[in-house]
Amino acid sequence: MFRSLLLAAVSLALACQTKTGPNPQGGVGPQTILARVDDLPITTGDVKALLARYASQPFVLARYSSIEKKKELLDSLIRYDVLALEARKRGYERDPEVQRVAKEKMVKLFTQQQIFDKVKLSDVSEADVEKYYKDHASEYVRPELVRASEILVKDRAKALKVLAQAKALPPVDMKAFRDLVAQYSEDADSKQRSGDLTQFDRKTTQHPPAVVAATFALKEIGDLSDLVPTDKGFALLKLTERKPALSRELAEVKLDIQKRLLDELRSKKRNEFVEAARKDINVEIYEDQLAKLEFAPSGAPEEHAPAPGVVAGPGGASPSAARGAAHDAGAMVEKQP
Repeated sequence: MFRSLLLAAVSLALACQTKTGPNPQGGVGPQTILARVDDLPITTGDVKALLARYASQPFVLARYSSIEKKKELLDSLIRYDVLALEARKRGYERDPEVQRVAKEKMVKLFTQQQIFDKVKLSDVSEADVEKYYKDHASEYVRPELVRASEILVKDRAKALKVLAQAKALPPVDMKAFRDLVAQYSEDADSKQRSGDLTQFDRKTTQHPPAVVAATFALKEIGDLSDLVPTDKGFALLKLTERKPALSRELAEVKLDIQKRLLDELRSKKRNEFVEAARKDINVEIYEDQLAKLEFAPSGAPEEHAPAPGVVAGPGGASPSAARGAAHDAGAMVEKQP
């Protein structure tokens, strides 16, 4: 993994490096070159990026205030770039894994800068936010909900025996309760769902009023009801879920909705961009070969590839960003602060 990340960093760094020299005003800017390893410049930005991870540790930063320590820090980046250049000289830029990682970073950077950065939060209209809130009202305003599993037995004597067995089970042992459902329940509809009655509120007409009342009377997950008489027989209920009532005003969730709609808008723009670009790019699909494709069984190693459609998030192609990718992946081999 180190090799692939290191070499991907090399490819990106060499493709996007700058040749900026000292700041013309005489100061030290983020692109001021501190050293050069062949054609790879090391800038103040690179050094600061390396130290940025220790921003929450002032004592570490203070340690590098002297010129000796600054040289030590710079030397760590020099040694890193020596490795990078040696890898390039030996042809590792052509390694398929390096090219895969470089392409993935390139697509992320391109998508972020050319598509996502051009679609702002302000592009989400107030009308769209209000419409989303109304269309998804159940996400923001809903009554108290419960969920239970049921065993329905027509004969009372038999139902009492089942109740005794259910009470002997640990409250959290849902598998054992489902086994009782499979063995004894005489309600075909709920039995095929292992007794699950799905979520419901107090006003539901999906279940008999007695079942609804008995379920809401249960307090803790795993609690059992006594036998509940119904038109079909005697129901034994086990509480499996409880959700409190929810009431969130539009002003409270507006920003969350805006961000969600922004993601959708950016995804739409990306798809439109791809469709437009495909008109000028020759795309051939070989369905006969696609039909022969077999995927590895679960747990078997597979070829790595970017997840379909995953291009969100800013990427960096500068030398410092490329180095940072390798550092963050634990691939740093030079001395660390």
